[in-house]
Amino acid sequence: MDFSKLSGELIMQSTNRLLTVAIVTLVCISIGKATEPAGVVSNVELAKGRTISALKERIKVGAEWTVSLEDSGQSEMYFQDLIVGPGGYTGWHSHPGLLLITIKEGSIDFYNKDCVKTIYTVGQSFTEGADPHAVVNTGSVNTRLLVAYIIKSGEPRRIERSQPKCGEALRIP
Repeated sequence: MDFSKLSGELIMQSTNRLLTVAIVTLVCISIGKATEPAGVVSNVELAKGRTISALKERIKVGAEWTVSLEDSGQSEMYFQDLIVGPGGYTGWHSHPGLLLITIKEGSIDFYNKDCVKTIYTVGQSFTEGADPHAVVNTGSVNTRLLVAYIIKSGEPRRIERSQPKCGEALRIP
């Protein structure tokens, strides 16, 4: 057995594998680059918990208002106090569940997956979920958001997303 020939082949195979991994990594980084959050002044988890059984709630008040919440497995709930400074942003992301958000101080520009902007101010509430979105504080004061999460148990609260073409064109970080 020619060990020098075998050694040379193993080195060549290892080099080819390493080169392939490097190329794939560079392609993935350039194609799917997530936008990192910036300007977050404070991010405090106030509480978290796990349900002990599936959720199935339907509440009706009067003839004109109904709310329903149902899951098909165990959920986790988190409560967060988030402060984003002037010029700060969340980066593009999504969630494996539903977020209920209220603006306690300041205002934010919320961008949906199609880069449609909605401005939310003190006392207004909105939801976030599985579609990619971004939040920007274009104001001159801190914005404080109180957030309640209901997500699939065992999943991360936040999923990083690539900046969509419309976000790049509109310079939405």
